[in-house]
Amino acid sequence: MKTQICILLISLFVVSCAEQKKHKLEPKMYQTVGEIERLDPALDSVISENAVIEVLSTGHAWSEGPIWLAEEKKLIYTDVGHQKLYQWTEKDSVTLYLDMKDEDPERPGPSALLVDQNDSLVILRYGHGEAVKMKSPITQPKSDFNVFVDNFNGTRFNNTNDATFHSNGTMLMSDPPPVVEGGLSAAVYRISPQKEIQIVTDTLSSPNGIAFSPDEKTVYIANADWQNAIWIAADVDENGSISNGRKFFDATGNAPKEKGHPDGLKVNKDGIIFATGPGGVYVLSPEGKHLGTILNDEFNTNCVLDDTEETIYITSGPKLMRVVLKP
Repeated sequence: MKTQICILLISLFVVSCAEQKKHKLEPKMYQTVGEIERLDPALDSVISENAVIEVLSTGHAWSEGPIWLAEEKKLIYTDVGHQKLYQWTEKDSVTLYLDMKDEDPERPGPSALLVDQNDSLVILRYGHGEAVKMKSPITQPKSDFNVFVDNFNGTRFNNTNDATFHSNGTMLMSDPPPVVEGGLSAAVYRISPQKEIQIVTDTLSSPNGIAFSPDEKTVYIANADWQNAIWIAADVDENGSISNGRKFFDATGNAPKEKGHPDGLKVNKDGIIFATGPGGVYVLSPEGKHLGTILNDEFNTNCVLDDTEETIYITSGPKLMRVVLKP
């Protein structure tokens, strides 16, 4: 009898191990959309030839502002329309990270997300014209914030849109055109860690996405204007101030016939720019050459690379998508 029980237990253990192994060997299957447009052979060193565009989640009002948390292997992103933040992991898929609803359910909510030098989560509240810092640790989110900035010379920002941090702690932040009479002109602001605010450029009609080159000597800024759908590049000094702004890439010809406009962007360690724009995500060389486009027939709003830079995650209206670049 004991022998039979031992045999039964061993059999159950073997079956259990086989099932676990089988489960581990079967990755999740996601719907794929669109295609990778290849305009230059150099794209093959950035995105592998068999790469596809996977849809990880859908049903959002307006997904935006993704950031990647390396230690947790987690993506956090915003839903501007639903005034919420969501998180995505390979294991748990999409779950609620933080509810930021306020007294006006129709007001646009959080847009861009950043992490400052103290590992605090910084949230740009688009419909509130402010940037706030979450008081609680990023791993234990709570709706409790300190206002970082909300005005320039006494006038409230219009719709704080996107931002990026320089290594010295300076933040560059875009604020698009005013939506009410008497609002600030569209501009990009330089904000020191001590909250000193300066205009660094007011030459763009609708400034949006911002990202530094790996050496921080260049900054790229998107102009979310269908009639002037461009990205500019500018020189950056050691204090984070910019100068010598010039046109970097122009997608105005695509704007009337494709969804989207220049929006959020990210730069990898080799200086390759991933820029959301009309029709998809533009892949640009540091010299401004168009290498290809991640075409997905959505209004692409922003993107982020994981810590290995092997995957790019893309927010685009109702969807969260990804492309495994070089597995």
